[in-house]
Amino acid sequence: MRKKNYTITDLSIKLGVSKSTVSRALKDHPDVNPKTRARVKALAEELNYQPNLLASGLASKKSSIIGVIVPEISRQHFFAAALEGIQSEAKKSGYTIMICQSDESFEEEVKQSQILRNNRAAGVLMSLSRETQNHNHILNLKDSGVPVVLFDRGAEGLDVSQVIVDDFKGAYELTAYLLEKGYDDIAYFSGPMNLEISRKRYEGYIQALRDYGQRVSEAKVYECERLSLDVRDAIRKVFLEENPPKVIMCMHDYMAVEVIKRLQQRGLNVPNDIAVTGFAGDPITDIITPRITTMEQPAFEIGRAAAAQLIKEIKIEEEEEVLPHEIKVFETKLDVKEST
Repeated sequence: MRKKNYTITDLSIKLGVSKSTVSRALKDHPDVNPKTRARVKALAEELNYQPNLLASGLASKKSSIIGVIVPEISRQHFFAAALEGIQSEAKKSGYTIMICQSDESFEEEVKQSQILRNNRAAGVLMSLSRETQNHNHILNLKDSGVPVVLFDRGAEGLDVSQVIVDDFKGAYELTAYLLEKGYDDIAYFSGPMNLEISRKRYEGYIQALRDYGQRVSEAKVYECERLSLDVRDAIRKVFLEENPPKVIMCMHDYMAVEVIKRLQQRGLNVPNDIAVTGFAGDPITDIITPRITTMEQPAFEIGRAAAAQLIKEIKIEEEEEVLPHEIKVFETKLDVKEST
């Protein structure tokens, strides 16, 4: 029977310590407790552990390509701006980015991640599709030695670094602004609730209603599974209500644009008959009439920070060490315009 070749992962599991601790102990790093270092070396000797020189050699031959998987680009200025930030940071460190589009499809997202892994991408930046609920493809990338950083659309509890905005706080502040302005009947057009950003924005909206003494049980929430594509049905449901809302909060700016178009087709004036808000700070909010009140997100900075974190993790991975994941959260900013 072929004898098992033990790895650093095997040693870390048997000892109950991190892979980075095992790696540092084997290299006699002074920051490892002497007793722990002795335990690591004793087990390594017992199991006849040998560094995988072939794997190390292959790792050194990884490409200088960083894969970027986004849900869409053409209708999302956020991702276009984030890609500019990613590109600027990657270029400084000698990396080239390869852009992949999931088209909001989980199946396509998995396929693209496999292609990037098979082509030995140095690392992957990813913003999850609206369909994504299983994260095994992300864990598979990590297990293959390909660092992953999520940006914008993260996943709570997933052990990877993430660069996001404070969606809860942004939605809370937007709802609070509307309530303080005198709108006491606010409908919310959400995205699919399996997306963390959808849940966080919904939770911020609900918490603001609660804090301002509104009846949360009477909150008018319309879940748009396909984001802006479901707006027509949501608008129809709004006007089946005995008392239609005075304002519609939208998950993102393109949804708000679609809402305004549908309202105007009904002969309604925004904001005199009904107000509308968006979320993201897309330049389109300044182009249409009326201009849309929104929450601005620093898309370029988010992209740049995500790329910087990934590059840091790539370099650590090449040294066979593990960097604890980080969650970096950016703030949003209220931008009041004519739609409210």
